[in-house]
Amino acid sequence: MAHQSDEMKPAPAGYYYLWHLAALGVLTADFGPSNEPLPPNNESALRNAASPVISTSVWDAIADRGAISPAKVALIDVGISPDHPNLATRIDHNASIDLATHRYGARALEILDDTNSSYKEEKQAFFSGLDISGLGNLGLSNDDKEYLDDIVAEYAASNGVLRRLLDSNTLFASHGTACAGLIVGEPAVLLSEDGESPSPPENILTNPDSTEAHPNKNPNLLPYFGADPFSRLVNITTSFEEDARQFIAAFLYAYLQNVDVIVMPRGIPDPKRSAIEPKNELKADLERWANRDAADLFARIAVAEQGSVELEPKASQPGSNPDRLWKILKRLIIGVSRKIPVICAAGNSGESQLIYPASLAAPDNGIVAVGAVTVEGFRSGYSNYGEGLTLVAPSDDGEVFNRHQLRIDRLSPFTAKHQYSADTGKEYCYSRFSLLSTDLPGVFGYDEGKAPWSSLLPYADNPGVGGGYYTSFGGTSGATALVGGVAALMQRAHRAVRGGSGKLNGIAVKNILEAASNRNSNVEPGLRPLTPDCMNADNEDVIDPSYFFGAGLLNAAAAVSAVLNS
Repeated sequence: MAHQSDEMKPAPAGYYYLWHLAALGVLTADFGPSNEPLPPNNESALRNAASPVISTSVWDAIADRGAISPAKVALIDVGISPDHPNLATRIDHNASIDLATHRYGARALEILDDTNSSYKEEKQAFFSGLDISGLGNLGLSNDDKEYLDDIVAEYAASNGVLRRLLDSNTLFASHGTACAGLIVGEPAVLLSEDGESPSPPENILTNPDSTEAHPNKNPNLLPYFGADPFSRLVNITTSFEEDARQFIAAFLYAYLQNVDVIVMPRGIPDPKRSAIEPKNELKADLERWANRDAADLFARIAVAEQGSVELEPKASQPGSNPDRLWKILKRLIIGVSRKIPVICAAGNSGESQLIYPASLAAPDNGIVAVGAVTVEGFRSGYSNYGEGLTLVAPSDDGEVFNRHQLRIDRLSPFTAKHQYSADTGKEYCYSRFSLLSTDLPGVFGYDEGKAPWSSLLPYADNPGVGGGYYTSFGGTSGATALVGGVAALMQRAHRAVRGGSGKLNGIAVKNILEAASNRNSNVEPGLRPLTPDCMNADNEDVIDPSYFFGAGLLNAAAAVSAVLNS
């Protein structure tokens, strides 16, 4: 199979830039009839992906119930660009916190002018009033509970800082900025004197050229929408360090802020719980006679890696318990999730197991483990899967070339230079659809100020102030961000029905999300229902579809309708 047949053409490159909201059911989009009937095997057949007719939205269904206060979503990530035009009014700057650069939290303030600027750090008690008694029994031993109580008391009495310095989020927040756009991005508007913006105009999707609907005159800005552009985002900045205390503080702060949803679009580097276990499929392969030499090699490597614990700086030392904080963090995440849904990414390594803390998802908690699927109806080539996966959401794809499957971008000029053969494996159609999202402007953004999305704009020669504002995004991070936005929609719908500022607890949100998901759905504008693939084992595609997709593809309209009609 060196060359692809005419019947197996990949998806066209052009597509509606908010296709993922249609696939998720946030928007009702008519992509028209399919160009051809879907063949019985792996060939691609899409509707008119570039020019759908948008009719209604989930936002309209909620708005019909009257004015509702926005939901509050905590994003625990590497930060968010604080002044991105599509995000500036959606970020709750007075509640956001940086836990990466200060143990007790930091917040950056703008320097007013050269003559009235102060670089002195001012104290700020970010954790004042912290009390976790509402979480109930976390399942900790008496010693560990006392240890956590001491941590809580220390933070409740602590002081962080207010800084009149450069905000670190303007340099290192590309991932968080992209996730934030998918959750709460809104059309850029001119700010009023009080710094606020009007709600996104109702007609902007059907008439994006209207000056009333899109008053910001910057020609590089899109009428961009996240899953819930009417909610607000609390930015909780954390680093990639193996620092359990930092993440304990992040979840304590989210709980203190009484947020409605917590989004974790990346893993937590717990040295024990984030370790990938040997795959059952691989162990089974190694037990075969034909692979005995490889099995012997793996055994010898395992012995060599044990080494001497004296040379391991992170090994347990006499008189210490380095796992205590990590164990407390695990119980804290589970406890918080029962009160507030915690939406977690399944991971991007293509493994048949989930990363941590998505791997903690269970029926008795509110942790939602999210995988990614493509418009072609397959699991995204990189998306983790397996037991514990809650549901899936639309995202981009990843190329795969192993003995079980071949999935490559045959429209790429690099692919054209090589001959690829599926050999004994199977070939799956690669999707060229990705998630368009907000980018960190400038050289620290994903696209370094370039504009790969320029075909969408009439002014492609002007990349915007400080660089590009948008980027192609994806991964299970992108899918997780979209589900986080849907969870925010559900909380707003709950208030529309019940009134006040109440919210659904984490387990209730998770149950509704699962009930609103379907393993037989098509990923619009595609026509193929969700279809298992062989990734890590021969004939793996015969395993129950829940192994690859959990409860299935989330439908936001069904989830919100369930809340509105409860």
